[in-house]
Order: sequence, then structure tokens, then C-alpha cells
Amino acid sequence: MRDAFAGESQANRRYLVFAKKAKEEGFLQVPKLFRVAAGAETVHALNHLKIMGVEMLRKNSDLEEVDYYVCKVCGNTVEGTAPERCPICSSTKTAFFKVT
Repeated sequence: MRDAFAGESQANRRYLVFAKKAKEEGFLQVPKLFRVAAGAETVHALNHLKIMGVEMLRKNSDLEEVDYYVCKVCGNTVEGTAPERCPICSSTKTAFFKVT
């Protein structure tokens, strides 16, 4: 469920970036369609959160400290340790920074 939630959340952000770029390029309807898709991904992500429930979220945040790393190229966020290559943009491990 956590992977599904992460996927939906990341898709939301990608669609919003695409919408911004399409607007900058002068498209009128395309940005709106990307924002609609982003909204749908938000609903999907929230549904995954509901299914996981508060107890599953509390497990990671209250009982143990977990490190998070963010790819500075695409924003992909991972738990634990940074991967050798980002699964989203293929950047190397050095592109990730630890959130403190």
C-alpha cells in the first residue's frame, strides 16, 4: 500500500509539472487536463492512506526513526537509503539528499 500511495503521489506531482510546462508553452486546454489528472491521482493517494489506516502510518513515525532521501533532479522520495539509481529519472545515488 505504501508503494501504491507513493506512486499516486509522485504521479500527481509529475502531472502538475507537465501542466506548468504546457501553460508556459502557450497551450490552453492541455494544462487543465494535466491538472484534472493530478486531482484524480490525489484522490487515489488519499484512498490508499485510508486503507493503510493511522496505525500503519504511526508505526514508522512514532516507534522508530526512519531516514528519507529526495532526488534533487525529479523529487522522487525514498525511505531508508538512497538507491544506486533513481527509478524515476535514472540519476545516480549522488543526486539524492538526506532530509534532516
